[in-house]
Amino acid sequence: MIGCAPVADEVAADQAVPGAGSGAAYVNDANFREEVFESDLPVLVDFTATWCVPCREVDPIVDELASELAGKAKIVKLDIDDSPEIYQALRVNGVPTVIFFNEGWEEDRIGSPQKREIYEQYLTTMIEGGDMLDTRLEMLLQDDYRQHFIVSRELEDIEAIIPHRPDLLVAPFDDGRTPLSVAIKRPSVRQKALIELILSHEPKIALHDLMGIGRCDEFLAAVEADPDLANQPDPDGATPLWLGLMGSVKERDDHCARALLDAGAQPLSSASFYLPRAVIFYEDPELLRTFLDRGLDPGETDERGMNALHMTTMYGYYPLVEALLEYGMDPATANGNGETAVEMVRSQQQRREELWNERGMLETPEQRAAFREYQEESNRLLALLEGAQT
Repeated sequence: MIGCAPVADEVAADQAVPGAGSGAAYVNDANFREEVFESDLPVLVDFTATWCVPCREVDPIVDELASELAGKAKIVKLDIDDSPEIYQALRVNGVPTVIFFNEGWEEDRIGSPQKREIYEQYLTTMIEGGDMLDTRLEMLLQDDYRQHFIVSRELEDIEAIIPHRPDLLVAPFDDGRTPLSVAIKRPSVRQKALIELILSHEPKIALHDLMGIGRCDEFLAAVEADPDLANQPDPDGATPLWLGLMGSVKERDDHCARALLDAGAQPLSSASFYLPRAVIFYEDPELLRTFLDRGLDPGETDERGMNALHMTTMYGYYPLVEALLEYGMDPATANGNGETAVEMVRSQQQRREELWNERGMLETPEQRAAFREYQEESNRLLALLEGAQT
């Protein structure tokens, strides 16, 4: 368990309380200590935001449980935009996140939408004074929760469970995926360490997963025996090319992707695995040109309506923007929010200046010099796009 009560000392006590609607009431930075840390009842806190789409799956469940368990448990919400201090102090990395507290201490947290039964089971265990370890082990029998646990929990939490569930990191899921394949597709600061932990338990490695862990030569040997493998997606829908690119992006090692292209792999996206993004992450205009020459469609859009030009503009990758414009991409094309690449740059400039002012980051000569450097790079990109647009 993680002690959290001292965090409240860092939070101001004179902030406005958001209005509570139907279902779960809202808490905020000002009353979090009283309502959560000092509560005599077990507490579920739903960290949410009005703009968060996945939160719409969790919020109704929380509202129902608040009504059904009134008097047995306290179930509340916190809007991270209205109350950022508690959100930051508790190191909540995104929304939706649900944290369970008991007697002022954090018992556990869940960082992605789960079935109602998961939240209910946690609360029931706390209400009845049951063993949280037994509850967690029972929930780990469900694939959705086990996947969430593996990719979201700290490594020490995972290692603590393994003596009680030895096959945690090796048993395949019912849909054919494995913990290794799931970890490969979830980039994070702990991804490499998680993959190493999984491999230390000697799991059976699927052919496609070889690409995601840098064992490209073994996959290419299989492709030589069966050329169709070069374009065959894995159970999640990820192509070997996407896996090869993302598996080596931190090292910026593109030899595997190039070898796959030579072996007949087609540069196509599949399912929710957007190939242009994987190429762009290398920040290499020559690699991008190679993929364009082999048939990569830069006009293809991702789930947000962003094409390759929008994406390189958003990241500020000037050489890649230049390569895409040379290829003939139209800077007047709008993204899913209705913004052209030029408008994206201008919006970013405005937001960056507002943010730096808001956080007091333009007060020293060094800070102002850093902002001027950003402006110069941003204006250079803007001039490139405006020139192509005219």
